Amino acid sequence: MHVSLAEALEVRGGPLQEEEIWAVLNQSAESLQELFRKVSIADPAALGFIISPWSLLLLPSGSVSFTDENISNQDLRAFTAPEVLQNQSLTSLSDVEKIHIYSLGMTLYWGADHEVPQSQPIKLGDHLNSILLGMCEDVIYARVSVRTVLDACSAHIRNSNCAPSFSYVKQLVKLVLGNLSGTDQLSCNSEQKPDRSQAIRDRLRGKGLPTALQSVFMVLLLVISKLCTLQKEYGFIEEALLLMH
Repeated sequence: MHVSLAEALEVRGGPLQEEEIWAVLNQSAESLQELFRKVSIADPAALGFIISPWSLLLLPSGSVSFTDENISNQDLRAFTAPEVLQNQSLTSLSDVEKIHIYSLGMTLYWGADHEVPQSQPIKLGDHLNSILLGMCEDVIYARVSVRTVLDACSAHIRNSNCAPSFSYVKQLVKLVLGNLSGTDQLSCNSEQKPDRSQAIRDRLRGKGLPTALQSVFMVLLLVISKLCTLQKEYGFIEEALLLMH
């Protein structure tokens, strides 16, 4: 049994907390590293998924896996690396690794911003901010590797007093299964940094699903408003012509 990241946050009705992001990042990077040990670029079926809130699966064991099943109705463009959208050729496993790193970074940004009002900043410390931005570099060669992500996670674990990464993932799974309330959280004694990067919010709002959907709705509202105006004007003209006759 497993749950997706999107399901967990839908139940909670709020974003991932910073230590939860670190935990999902660590477990996801370990899963990617293990996957790349087992497969090759000649086996595209094993590497063909796009990491997103709906394809990132949280397991009861506290680990993370990925899937490409049952997500065909989701718009994944915001989570797809630029080089994939541009149909650039991939020449190595390192290229494929960087594609998944981009998708994972955007997915965690989505989790950090989930149901947060745009007027409020998302709560990310400088270290995590830097790692996620490095994961979402538009240029593939500037993007950080899985090894770099794992090293950053290891350094964070050594310097904090938080629970093990798998504990946070297990808690998110239990949240969906109804064993925990949405407000229950594992304790952590690491200090929250007061400075937050608005650039993260701007980047996510500019490329994430919420902005895309809002743009569509705004266009539809403008079209509807214009049609109503034309209808009123047409009705007024038609009524005037009838009075003239």
